Amino acid sequence: MADNYKVKVQVEIVECADDVTGAPHQEGVGVFECIMPTAQAHSIDECEQVLLQTNYAALRDAFAHHLSAVSRQYALEVVGSLAECEVKPYRVEGEIGRVTFDVHWVKQGKGRDDSTKSPFPALHAKEWYRTTGFKELALVYGTVEESYRQTSDLINRVRHQEEATPSRTLRENTEYEGRQVMTSMEQQATAILHEHGFTPDGTPMEAATDHTRPSLATLPPEQVERAVQASAPGPEWGAEMKSNPVPYEDPAQSTSVSLDDVNVKRQKATRKETPDPDPERKYVHNTITHIAHADKSYIINGHGVANVLRLVLAFLLHNQLLTYNLIFFVDGQRTLYTAILCAFAWLNAVQIILDWYHLEKRCKEQLSMTLQGRVMRNALLEQLLPCLWNGCVDRAIALLQSVEPTQIKNHKALADLIDYLERNRPYLPCYSVRKRLGLRNSSNQGEKANDLVVSERQKHNGMSWSKPGSVALATVTALVRNQEYKRWFQTHTLSFSFSTSC
Repeated sequence: MADNYKVKVQVEIVECADDVTGAPHQEGVGVFECIMPTAQAHSIDECEQVLLQTNYAALRDAFAHHLSAVSRQYALEVVGSLAECEVKPYRVEGEIGRVTFDVHWVKQGKGRDDSTKSPFPALHAKEWYRTTGFKELALVYGTVEESYRQTSDLINRVRHQEEATPSRTLRENTEYEGRQVMTSMEQQATAILHEHGFTPDGTPMEAATDHTRPSLATLPPEQVERAVQASAPGPEWGAEMKSNPVPYEDPAQSTSVSLDDVNVKRQKATRKETPDPDPERKYVHNTITHIAHADKSYIINGHGVANVLRLVLAFLLHNQLLTYNLIFFVDGQRTLYTAILCAFAWLNAVQIILDWYHLEKRCKEQLSMTLQGRVMRNALLEQLLPCLWNGCVDRAIALLQSVEPTQIKNHKALADLIDYLERNRPYLPCYSVRKRLGLRNSSNQGEKANDLVVSERQKHNGMSWSKPGSVALATVTALVRNQEYKRWFQTHTLSFSFSTSC
């Protein structure tokens, strides 16, 4: 039996350009050999690893030879002599690994212009050209799910090139890609708004609303009447449930928008040797919007509610969705209401719904601060929540005003809850009837989008983020969730249209 085994991998590139004449000829490149001892050659696992390592090395070598030959041929076609060219290294970050090869650049004043000095995109300083395959491997299957360090270890292992791409470089690449996506989206939004007669900040000009729905499309009154009768806890509830001011939109004629802010810990600019005894917590804010129409959805991320609502408007215009009802589901944050009403004050077919989960949570928190003990709180909640669930806000407020003063430990907390219900009256529907009619009561789709785009990746193990880093990573994650990444990596454009996989 042989003592050693020889593994040989050969990758052949044909029709390469000759260095001097430029005439095509066959050239075998990427030939690598590896000698394996018998014990190693009889191990399935070790054979696999040796073959992969040898194969990847051969592929990188062939890749470099081929692109260098393409560069030489291009230079010969432009100036006719390689002596007229400068030879510079060109760096590629690819799915097969990091590769550096020589490129012939036409000297200044030769050829047509600076942009045609090489067949490859110009790079700056020590920049690496990142291939589509690398971006998909590193971003789609890496940084949107795992830490930069874990992703760096994974892709270097998969490419059999130890310590090729450090985690810091991967972070910088991700942030750069996120900034590029956001810049492209904002530019596209500006163009869409201008095309439809809006100012860059989303203010309608003359005739901008010609193609919008004139009023909210609602369900037939008789259908609503039957649902009210079936949902009412008793005969005395029916009149107040019918008088609830929030209409029942036709879901077939509606687009739902769930809007929410999510905060992650903000990274300190500098680290102090002695930490502050009572440091003020600082956060980075991302605004996540989930837009749904029929069975399709799209996620938009950005910094600041006003900026994100501008992108939402552009998306609705681009997809011709302003001919439908526009229903916003929010968590009760006052700034969200204000921003939505300001951005869409000109739109008739718009409605805001306060999410039931957050309404119930607010009532529990306020009553915990108001009453003397949990027994009293729970007893009052058993009476209050059915009032709100059935859209009887007057009944709920009257119940709160009737609480015995001796049971109250914090009068301000009670007054705040009553003010909260009064302030949100236009957005407190009859939740029981909506449920019976098959309408949404929750902003849970927006909450889930928050988890997918920001929280799952950025809120673990004491992580902290810079503002650009957090927003950029969330933008890349949204790109992946929207199934826009292949188009973006290949063309650097966005369809800005619905995906069925969000």
